[in-house]
Amino acid sequence: MAEIGLFEAIYSQPQITRYRPDPVPREAIDKILDAATKAPNGGNRQPWEFIVITDRDLITKVGQLYQDAWFETLGATPPPNEPPVYHSARYLAHHMPEVPVMILVCADHTLGSAPYTLGEPIVRGRYASSIWLAVQNLFLAARALGLGTRLTTAHLRREEEIKALLGIPDHVETMALIPLGYPQGKFSATARRPATEVTSYNQYGNRA
Repeated sequence: MAEIGLFEAIYSQPQITRYRPDPVPREAIDKILDAATKAPNGGNRQPWEFIVITDRDLITKVGQLYQDAWFETLGATPPPNEPPVYHSARYLAHHMPEVPVMILVCADHTLGSAPYTLGEPIVRGRYASSIWLAVQNLFLAARALGLGTRLTTAHLRREEEIKALLGIPDHVETMALIPLGYPQGKFSATARRPATEVTSYNQYGNRA
């Protein structure tokens, strides 16, 4: 598998909404998730769990739940002058049941630093600071191998149904549902505010 350098991956990592139907090799998926597990995390507790969905029937079912949740919130048809970012997200919502691979990123509260007893309610987001670092590793590793990703959380509005479908226990919190596949177009430079506009030295607002 050909790879690109770290900074090239960072500077050309847009959120992908259009995926080719080409299958993603298991070797690539395993390499991406191995990179995710190398992320820094609180107390080295490593509370992450990754559920890779490759079964077409499951992808369709999870994708439809995602679609229902997205349209329930933002509507099935676009409003006039919908911003481009929402237009792209809407396209993905329409086509989520067709993506090549899904990775559901979860947090296992029995592996966290806070004491937890099975059966008690979980504190949502408690381990987010560890999980999101693993997700960024996942994204960069995917980009290095020519694969696209996108951060989505709309599935949370159908979380109980998805957990039942995938056999996820109560002590495991779902955090993000990530489509994975080869993009239809080319990777391009990301559009972000320049670092000079958001960086201060020694005192807030000192851009010098």
